[in-house]
Amino acid sequence: MAPPSPWILNGRKQSPQNFRQTIMNSKAELEEHIVTLRVAGDLISTNAETVRTEAESLLKSADAPLKWSVFSLDLTGAKMVDSVGLNLVVMLLKRIRIIGRKMRVTYSNPNILRTFMFTRLDQQIELVKI
Repeated sequence: MAPPSPWILNGRKQSPQNFRQTIMNSKAELEEHIVTLRVAGDLISTNAETVRTEAESLLKSADAPLKWSVFSLDLTGAKMVDSVGLNLVVMLLKRIRIIGRKMRVTYSNPNILRTFMFTRLDQQIELVKI
């Protein structure tokens, strides 16, 4: 049996170029004391490193902590978060708490809420259904 293709996103096989373009559609925005990182698709092992890199660059920027008080992770386009994605969320939560800020996760799929409830992350992070 052949190993699974690393170019699968949201259950669909992608070309390497298309995969990278989809992952890079993640966006960071700053609006009224909230910095938002939008994740294109699911937060899973195949894109968690890209999302982590983008989030770390936001957190490391010298003036960012002075401009925002809430870090919002937008998962409205996600249908699932796997264990690697959850590990990323916990890492972000720890870093955000160290600098004295709050974390919020926005979602639209009930599977995201269930995942956060099963792991009790709903008690640590503000969850907002959109």
